[in-house]
Amino acid sequence: MYDTIIVGAGSAGCVLANRLSADPARKVLLLEAGRAAPRNADIPAHWPLMLDTEVDWGFHTVPQAGCRMRRMYWPRGRMIGGSGALNAMIYMRGVPSDYARWEAAGCPGWGWREVLPAFRKSERNLRWTGSPLHGAEGELVVSDVGHIDPVERLWLDAAQAAGLPPNEDFNGDAQEGVGLFQATLKDGERFGTGKAFLQPALARPNLTVRTGAVLLRVRFRGTRATGVAFLDNGVLHTAEASSEVVLCAGAIGSPQLLLHSGIGPADELAALGIRALLDLPGVGRNLQDHINCPVSFATTRRFGIAQASAAEAAADLAQWEATRSGPLSSNWSACGGFARIGAEAEDPDLQLYCIATSHRDHARYQSTQPGITLFSVAQRPQSHGVLRLRSADPLEQPAIDPRYFSDPEGADLRLVVEGIRLQRRIAAQSPLREVIAAEFEGSATARSDEALAEFVRAQATTLYHPTSTCSMGTHAMAVVDPACRVHGTEGLYVADASVFPSMVSGNTNAPTIMVAERAAGFILR
Repeated sequence: MYDTIIVGAGSAGCVLANRLSADPARKVLLLEAGRAAPRNADIPAHWPLMLDTEVDWGFHTVPQAGCRMRRMYWPRGRMIGGSGALNAMIYMRGVPSDYARWEAAGCPGWGWREVLPAFRKSERNLRWTGSPLHGAEGELVVSDVGHIDPVERLWLDAAQAAGLPPNEDFNGDAQEGVGLFQATLKDGERFGTGKAFLQPALARPNLTVRTGAVLLRVRFRGTRATGVAFLDNGVLHTAEASSEVVLCAGAIGSPQLLLHSGIGPADELAALGIRALLDLPGVGRNLQDHINCPVSFATTRRFGIAQASAAEAAADLAQWEATRSGPLSSNWSACGGFARIGAEAEDPDLQLYCIATSHRDHARYQSTQPGITLFSVAQRPQSHGVLRLRSADPLEQPAIDPRYFSDPEGADLRLVVEGIRLQRRIAAQSPLREVIAAEFEGSATARSDEALAEFVRAQATTLYHPTSTCSMGTHAMAVVDPACRVHGTEGLYVADASVFPSMVSGNTNAPTIMVAERAAGFILR
């Protein structure tokens, strides 16, 4: 018997485990399907080496009509630290208008004025120590990336030559412009919530962490959550919670668990033979993701570590092991920015990256040519999808359908197309153009709107930011209320990216941590 059971030791779950177990009278159980993060999770440049491994759930979408019926690869972390131990570590909050939309969607108390203190509470920013917009005493170290590749600086100069202003702090007064991103790094190592929040709490006698626990469902007495059922090495176990169960399994795992627990669209559950405990039609709906399209350019010089020889790679690793510096202290994506494309856009609607490699498809396609890849990411997609169960078997992966480029007006596709054009303009500016040999075949001949649209449909990828499948609000399709409690239940919370009412502008890790901070406060109060 525990007071609180937390499901998922990812970015949100580690924060909640720390905050809730700080009360010595509260007995907390944290359950995680994966196990300890591997050594590659410490080395900033090695996060791509964990994709498609045992620490990745390795999800795929259903065939996407808007992307030439491709099944899109969706990596998600399956280890202590979750996807925050698998990501590129960029620390980005979004902009005040994102949270104004949350309030307008039926989430009073989630405006910028209320969420900023939660961001600042967890943050320990090593550069912006005196800023009212940043925290300096939190657990989560946010710092500058240790190694910047020469081509990243060339891209920054070229982007400014193309008309984009410089921006020293994307979490400052304005997001628009180009510069160097900050990341959750400490002394040259990844420093996500597994290290920042969970590790210091492990010595507490009232916190139990159990790994290798594959969750099956939430257990109820009436509509009150009383515990969970899970498998450990194939053996069925249960754990009881006297106070609350908190789902932090992410935008895929949390709705999946609710559905298997009988909470969701009653007609769909009945069709699968699952008895509906509560008809909540919004569970699994409103799925959103940042869609991105990469364009690669061959270069006349070798940049980055993608083309390193075995001897060079060994030397880079030795340098990192000895000093936590050198090329392996790069997160591959320290350079980029935000641009305003749409005439009616209140804030930047496109995120840009310059990556010092011509590898593609999440580094699963390994190029033999030196080059760079330029990314264009739609910030607030109008296309919304759905997550459904395939069967009543809780071990079967759900059907994930983001419905990319399905918005009736075609705004998402036009935005990404214009992003490619902007990246081409940047590549044509000095000093970057002097090292560009040619745009890769495939995109190079795509010049018209139609040709570029077809290229985007064929090459677009996820940027690993699924959200909103258990949306917060007070409307008919809302799943949790503004205190993160599941509507119609007692003692059941969801606190992760699945509760975002709508997508935020930029990377989603920091907002997920913010949600966890606020949910911990609601529970403790």
